[in-house]
Amino acid sequence: MVDWRITDGLRYYRSPLLAALPEVAHGFFTRQGGVSAGPYLSLNVSLAVGDRRESVAENQRRLQQALGLAGLAGAVQVHGGRAAVITAAGQVPVADIPEVDILITTVSGLGLLIKQADCQAVMFYDPVHRVVANVHCGWRGQVANILGETVNLLQSGFGTRPSDLYAAVGPSLGPCCAEFRNFRQEFPPALWTYQVRPTYFDLWRLSRDQLLAAGLSPARLDLVGLCTRCQAAEFYSYRRDQLTGRQGAVIALRP
Repeated sequence: MVDWRITDGLRYYRSPLLAALPEVAHGFFTRQGGVSAGPYLSLNVSLAVGDRRESVAENQRRLQQALGLAGLAGAVQVHGGRAAVITAAGQVPVADIPEVDILITTVSGLGLLIKQADCQAVMFYDPVHRVVANVHCGWRGQVANILGETVNLLQSGFGTRPSDLYAAVGPSLGPCCAEFRNFRQEFPPALWTYQVRPTYFDLWRLSRDQLLAAGLSPARLDLVGLCTRCQAAEFYSYRRDQLTGRQGAVIALRP
């Protein structure tokens, strides 16, 4: 299930589960509504792909404004397993946090920004301890079970019970397009069962299963179910275009 909105010209999708919670702001943004040009047209939020710094800054400002947030925290994502935890307003970084793929915060009004162009952005919310997380989850992260690691971090750092968590997996490479010709070298045999036809994998189902194995309730899981490679007007896709931008996915606690 998914719904979508347009705010200030920015089109973004929302998880109905998270959208029903007034204390949470979130959006899986498309590539529409920004100022970038060329292969980055138009709402690119990443400095790492060759776009103009001024354009990226304005695009990020528009994301922040659309959700009514006081600020954004992003990361230099590296397909690793390191986390940045922000628990006080004074910790909010002025630049992207280096070598981080898990963002966690208890600071109200601070949006956690994940940038993607086929990888999954996976959002978490613990309503008991008022903490949110946003995770950059590519296939390497899935092999390392970065989603299970995020749940472990929430448990150890905040006392989160997995059954209390809400989670939403955003637009990303679907089983229609997730081809891995070298999967025998890239995936362990335990993940070969996610092959839906020769060399194609259902990474959405893999994330769902990893979240369930971590203790989340099926009733508190949302998969947006939109393939980034299939929809060129809506999403950037590295698999499709190589030189391209990155759309943003943001979650925050409302003040």
